[in-house]
Amino acid sequence: MTTDQLTKAIASTLKQNFPNIPVHPASGGTTLVPKTQGLTYRLLSAKLTRERSDRFVQSHIYEIRWLDADNIPEDLPDRFFEALETIEGEGMPYRATELRWKTWGEIPKLWVYYTMRTTKVSESSSPMQHLERRPTALKSPYE
Repeated sequence: MTTDQLTKAIASTLKQNFPNIPVHPASGGTTLVPKTQGLTYRLLSAKLTRERSDRFVQSHIYEIRWLDADNIPEDLPDRFFEALETIEGEGMPYRATELRWKTWGEIPKLWVYYTMRTTKVSESSSPMQHLERRPTALKSPYE
């Protein structure tokens, strides 16, 4: 799964699990001043590490923020955990390897870590083929 596909799966999951709450991608910058209510999501980090010549580890960290600091539901961390612990992408479930709930200033946030192992599929080589031998008539150099 690509980073873009994972981001779309997270956005879709948030919209399904919080249907009456606006879900927005976070705008650029490191500080976020909430001018609206709802949720924002953004990719904090994406890394691809080689384990072996044909195996890789993809690591992604996403930040989900609740924007209405005056109206934080008591069960918000539990709802985030339930929604994002396992997401569906490309017809396969992806499980978060870590979920961290934090309150930073007035804005609560959740960091979600997804780690995937992928294997590079090498092109299959065609099996060895048999050569066909045909006898050829040799002409004598003296003819």
